[in-house]
Amino acid sequence: MRMKKPVLIAITVLVVLGAAAAFYFVGRRPEPSAFATVQAARHEIRVVVNTNGIIEPADRGDVYAPIDGFVAAIFQKDGAEIRQGQPLMRLRSEQIRATLAEANAALLAARREARVVETGPSKDELAAIDASLAESALQLEQQNSALAAEEALYEKKATTREAVENLRKQRDLAGVRVESLRQRRRELLARYSPEDKQWERARITELTKQVESLERELGMESVPAPSSGRVYSLRVKEGSFVSKGQLLAQIYKPGGVRLRAYVDEPDLGRVRKGQQVRIEWDGLPNEHWTGVVEKQAEQVVAMNTRSIGEVLCSIESGPEGLIPNLNVRVEITTDRKENALAVPRSAVFSREGKPSVMVLRATGAATVPVELGLVTPEEIEILRGVEPGDAVVVNPGT
Repeated sequence: MRMKKPVLIAITVLVVLGAAAAFYFVGRRPEPSAFATVQAARHEIRVVVNTNGIIEPADRGDVYAPIDGFVAAIFQKDGAEIRQGQPLMRLRSEQIRATLAEANAALLAARREARVVETGPSKDELAAIDASLAESALQLEQQNSALAAEEALYEKKATTREAVENLRKQRDLAGVRVESLRQRRRELLARYSPEDKQWERARITELTKQVESLERELGMESVPAPSSGRVYSLRVKEGSFVSKGQLLAQIYKPGGVRLRAYVDEPDLGRVRKGQQVRIEWDGLPNEHWTGVVEKQAEQVVAMNTRSIGEVLCSIESGPEGLIPNLNVRVEITTDRKENALAVPRSAVFSREGKPSVMVLRATGAATVPVELGLVTPEEIEILRGVEPGDAVVVNPGT
């Protein structure tokens, strides 16, 4: 069936018109309104490290247990104001008390023994030996008289020689007894030499020092405050046992606090002494505090799943609202620039290995290579390639 000529001409015209329309719409540039843009503008730009930290005393007094013992009483609570020298708690050491009692007993016994050494034998000892010596001397005298009389009888043939010899033996035994008692008396008087006396004096001196030392330790049962301030971080309870050198509590001056910021290892290289710090605490959401980095991290340590360096910072603005052991948010400004020309970070892309942005101009969108400066998580400083007020395309690849 043959198509009529007028119909064929009409179809051909429609096809040509459709192709021309498609070519127009496909080939023309998008309108500027198809892009999301921002104006490149100058303002301050800051590079920061965001992290967390803890508030701690700038000048604190640590209280340590001076002796081993049990906590008998605690006179102050956490947060209490205390003066230097005021009792904080009392310990009780049964071991020191028992040792002191033994030392006092030993010293008393040593003094008694030394008195004998210093003064010599007692009057009773001398009286007893003198009495024995007098009795023996009297017996010797009687034996001598009896012997003389017996010898006179023997010369007259009035007694036997055997009787004389018996009396002589008795006289000799009495003489030996007298001499023995005299020697014993001499030894008693010279019983202790100067060396013995010196040794006793040294023993008493040593025991006296031991007693005095134990008495000083016993005096340490009362634990005073090393400085005036506010008690915090009380570590013990009544009845608990503590060892010498154990931390009992800490004292700080209200308002005298500092910040210990925990900076992740990759950010440590950007942190320097003197950089500005901003501190925020969830307990006072409408306030913030400022400070300065005082001391950079000296080492990297593990904290849970993080590797961090501990950065010490002073707190300058009204630190009275901050107390020790608060966990806070920290922002450290590592670099800043006034009047920097900045664009959103999402506006910068790489074209042929070079940073670039897309700028909308009267003739359409143009890709412009740029030189970058400071980079923050939200913005990038443009040093060259863009002028203030230029309309820069955001997310040009979308």
